Amino acid sequence: MKNPLLLVRKNKTLTLVAIVVIGLALLFLVGDPYVSHIIIIGGIYSFLAIGLNIVTGLCGQINLGMAGFYAIGSYTSAILSSRLGVSFWLAFPAAIVLSAVAGLIIGYPALKVRGGVYLVLVTTSFAGIIQTILTQWISLTKGPMGIVGIAAPSFFGKEIYSLQGWLILVYALVIVATILGERIEKSRVGRSLKAVRESDTSAQSLGINLAYYKILAFVLSAAFGGAGGSLYAHYMTTVSPDIYNMSLSVLVLTMIVVGGVGSIHGSLLGGVAVAVLPEILRPLGQFQMVVYSLLIVMATIFLKKGIIGLGMDAGNFFARTFGLRRKKNG
Repeated sequence: MKNPLLLVRKNKTLTLVAIVVIGLALLFLVGDPYVSHIIIIGGIYSFLAIGLNIVTGLCGQINLGMAGFYAIGSYTSAILSSRLGVSFWLAFPAAIVLSAVAGLIIGYPALKVRGGVYLVLVTTSFAGIIQTILTQWISLTKGPMGIVGIAAPSFFGKEIYSLQGWLILVYALVIVATILGERIEKSRVGRSLKAVRESDTSAQSLGINLAYYKILAFVLSAAFGGAGGSLYAHYMTTVSPDIYNMSLSVLVLTMIVVGGVGSIHGSLLGGVAVAVLPEILRPLGQFQMVVYSLLIVMATIFLKKGIIGLGMDAGNFFARTFGLRRKKNG
């Protein structure tokens, strides 16, 4: 009989699905609306974390413009839904496509800089431009007032308003997004992105087109960010420019550091952890953000591979221990 711990290590996707299903089942048993809301937001954040992990974790390009892609996805769905009556199932892919186009547009000028702080400035400026457009283009976005009346998704004519329905929808899409991210990571594209991350010169010597893969990384990252933005708009039923600020982009960076830089599965853990942790610390009152910041700093110092790395190390330890015991008993 095969060691069950080894099966878990080999089939990470199956393990992820099992964790999500068990977690949702526990939430249904608890039935706390506020807890469910926070977990839903954590799932939406996971899309942003997956996107950033592709461009930063796999390709090594620093991107602090995720708030801009998130905003484009949100406002695309908001405008299509509230003004044109387009359903979620059409607005969602439209938001992904438009965000991907924005990723293509920002990816090209990003090639013209030498990375590092220059790339940070380019992507940060992009997010700032998007927020300014949302605030000033009142005829399209309604400016600071935002857009309301965004329709909820519907199944066979029945709209999803319950938190239970949203939990299932968001995490079903999270599982799909994680599987897609994992496929990208293990594909030829993923291997090429990792080669670019390690060394531009070495990647070129292997025949890898640097411009193509760097731009592709931005496009894929933006697509995931737009998907998260679309979900957020339909879940909240309202959007406004103040949400899509620089703090959000930094928060997404925190997610991948906490979950694990370069780990697609860690993106889910990082997104949920960053959403849940402030609520756990809320009883601390005025010291909440102090303790939260200290925990993030400690995670950066002591969890080099993030939560996912800690889990893998623990799994390896138990697998070795279990294997030794089996041999001794044999």
